[in-house]
Amino acid sequence: MAVSSTRGRRVRRKEKKGLFAHLKNLGFTNRLALYIMVFLAAGLAGGFYLAVKSIATGYTGALTCWTVVFTPIGTACSIVLARIVDKSRAENTSADGEGIKYAAAKANRFVANTSDLGSVDSPSI
Repeated sequence: MAVSSTRGRRVRRKEKKGLFAHLKNLGFTNRLALYIMVFLAAGLAGGFYLAVKSIATGYTGALTCWTVVFTPIGTACSIVLARIVDKSRAENTSADGEGIKYAAAKANRFVANTSDLGSVDSPSI
């Protein structure tokens, strides 16, 4: 539960819990990576469904229609995912090799910082 103060008194508010509640804390590129993974899983499931239907109807040829369309999409997604991982690694490593988030937590004595929630005028970065 989060605690906020209103005119000198403390008010408890319940945090939303759910399957997708953690997505609000992710940055854009990490959320994009999750969406790309869901897209790739949907493509894999679609290919499996097409193969099952082809076998059920007696078609035993190659499924080039799916391969020709989905191979470039899968390649592009893998390149984007690799760049997202590289970006996250570069952002989270300091010059001496220590992780930036770890160093910030160590400086804050491993206590969660509640001021990162942003304000009414501007959201957190």
